[in-house]
Amino acid sequence: MRLFLTLISLFVVLDTQAQFIGHNGVYFLGTANMPISTTSFNDPNISGVVVRFRWNDLEPSPGNFNWAFIDGEIAKAVTYNKKISLQPLGIPNWLGSIGAQQYYTIQDNPSSPNFGQITTGVIPWDSVYVSRFKIFLQNLAIKYAGNPVVTYVNVIGVNFSRNLPDTVLTDTVTITKQAFWSVYNYNADSLGALINEMTDYYMSVFPSTPLWCSVDYVTFQPNASGQARNYLASIYCNYGIINYPDRFGLFREDVSGCNPNLSNIANTSHWYLMQQNHCRTGAQMLWSVQDGPSRMNQCGILPNTKAMVLDSAVNNGLALGMRYLEIYGSDITDTSLASTIQQANNDLIAKGLLCNSSTGLNEPISENTFSIYPNPAREYLTINFDPNQKTQIQIFNSMGMLFKEFSVTTSTQLDISDLPNGLFFVRLKNYSQPIKKFMKQ
Repeated sequence: MRLFLTLISLFVVLDTQAQFIGHNGVYFLGTANMPISTTSFNDPNISGVVVRFRWNDLEPSPGNFNWAFIDGEIAKAVTYNKKISLQPLGIPNWLGSIGAQQYYTIQDNPSSPNFGQITTGVIPWDSVYVSRFKIFLQNLAIKYAGNPVVTYVNVIGVNFSRNLPDTVLTDTVTITKQAFWSVYNYNADSLGALINEMTDYYMSVFPSTPLWCSVDYVTFQPNASGQARNYLASIYCNYGIINYPDRFGLFREDVSGCNPNLSNIANTSHWYLMQQNHCRTGAQMLWSVQDGPSRMNQCGILPNTKAMVLDSAVNNGLALGMRYLEIYGSDITDTSLASTIQQANNDLIAKGLLCNSSTGLNEPISENTFSIYPNPAREYLTINFDPNQKTQIQIFNSMGMLFKEFSVTTSTQLDISDLPNGLFFVRLKNYSQPIKKFMKQ
């Protein structure tokens, strides 16, 4: 019976792979609570901007919200025709004072500014924390649910499964350490059920806005229960995909020129879950390449240039079916990388079109290819393809909007004089390489 249910779930997941709806491309990644310049919003090589803000700054005291920063960024997005991904960070300083259960640990991440120091966190299943998070999410939804500029909210996974420590301090004076899972009775199944409940809550208050849910591993899971590090993530990822196939997206924050290693992804890895769910994945770059590309290039990519390493990172994402990548603003504003960013944005948009179920991803395909010319084009675009095969031609703009659609049986010349200037994509259904891009001038 369990095998039967597993197979049914697998078929459901496979059947929903192409149904995730999102806005594709490169998103500008800035600093939390720092306004992004109008010049960056007006950059033609990006599709959107990540608005990162600290929960504590948005809600400096319980129930008191300050929306000025987010509202200002959304206003700029409207002006410059960009999209917004909302990403809250951290927890409020006041949680402990209202009774949320906290723990103490020593920060062991060398990249953290608090490395080696005693830091505090909140128990994610604590009832006070859960209730305050729901209040936060509800207020965020009252302001921005249904706003066409807001294409994603990045919550849930990061708020309930991120950075659970291996050890905690039971005495901060003597620095007495003990396993987190034993001190706080950690149980992946019960935490997974809570995360699923929070996913349901998100979907109820944001009924049309796709969710980026962080796919995180629990490093101590094998020691705590003998289960894989990705066991908790598999619980909430499978639940979200099956129940919300159009709006549940999987997200990671560590794409680099060398990460992930596509030839060596173990089935116990968080990357394995991403790999099994093409077309509903997105990611953030691990670093920028401004402080030297070697930081993003631990596997010896040559030449070790900023453009080559950043391009390799983008290709890693594309190979995992990603249609959305957050790239640090310092790389996007680097004029020497402009063509790299432009190509990345175009490729991610094309990937999203391929993933769109409305374009017939699951139809049988032909091994034939086709050609288009001239490119750039002004009034007419010629499309050459196998004359013995009837096909349907679709033309999308860079935002994924369908402009033209018709069936043809022979190579044809299209009148495109009514299209606005800009980047467009031509798609021929039933072709193995179905999309080509052209510029309308």
